[in-house]
Amino acid sequence: MKPEIEKTRAYYSSLGPENICSCGYCRNYCAKVRGAYPEVARYLDSLGVDIEKPFETSPLEPDEDGYLEYCVCQYVVFGTCSPDYAHQIGDVKFGISGRHPDTELEEEHFVLDLYSIRLKFEPPEPIS
Repeated sequence: MKPEIEKTRAYYSSLGPENICSCGYCRNYCAKVRGAYPEVARYLDSLGVDIEKPFETSPLEPDEDGYLEYCVCQYVVFGTCSPDYAHQIGDVKFGISGRHPDTELEEEHFVLDLYSIRLKFEPPEPIS
């Protein structure tokens, strides 16, 4: 992997609340993921990525215990990376996405997948 850390960091700094999905599941993820997965947050930060600003998340429905499993979470990273990249921190696995929505970015980048994330679901207050 050859990330362009400062370019990636600048990209995430430029993202405002309007760039992040406002559904309850995504808001739950953004509010809780850093505290629940601090080592993953530190690793992403080392790449210039803000864990609280995912490009895409894919949550399942809450289970009987009130937990949501996010089966894949995706982040944009500027730079290059081999398609066979693999990494793991605890139970969280990382790889390069072969399938994702169009990023609409022209500069060289890749989409990093991480999975799976499990968080207690507490519906956030409505946005006013």
